[in-house]
Amino acid sequence: MHDQAPSPLAAIHYTRGFYIDRLLIDVCAELSARGVRLGGLLQVSTGERGGNCAASVHVVDLRTRRSFDIWQDRGPCARGCRLDEAGLGEAEVALREAIADRVDLLVVNRFGRAESLGRGLRPYFEDALANGLCVLTAVRAPYDQEWRSFTSGMALSLPMNPADIVAWAGGAAIATIDRGPTDRVRA
Repeated sequence: MHDQAPSPLAAIHYTRGFYIDRLLIDVCAELSARGVRLGGLLQVSTGERGGNCAASVHVVDLRTRRSFDIWQDRGPCARGCRLDEAGLGEAEVALREAIADRVDLLVVNRFGRAESLGRGLRPYFEDALANGLCVLTAVRAPYDQEWRSFTSGMALSLPMNPADIVAWAGGAAIATIDRGPTDRVRA
């Protein structure tokens, strides 16, 4: 019997308030220890203020450890999205280089507001898959509906369980290496 290759695209679906950054950091550390060549961006929030709002948010390049500030300081009473899309644009170099280097697994820390609107890091999901790479991200409501629409249901939904994520990533990365470039997702 021929086993079907795992989906090269997966999202960890998480709930608001869950510390998804810590989960991704732990999963990436485990995958790296197992020899998986990682690329992409992880989010790091620091300086908690009242109301569970971070004082600073950076994304860190998994390969070089370079940090990019993606947070607008709009003051303590500001509401709404504080993402600095210009800062996110500077971080895109990490994704371009990881795709060019054909890493085993590309991590894109979030499919969030900017991506749900067709901006942000959204094109890198397509580029990575078109180049035959395996991609992991995280998504939560209210962006999960747009994620499903964007991926046309082709992405695997992963639980917030490190063992399940590591198992998928290891299997998908090996299958993606064997499969080579594909054209699996189009927005």
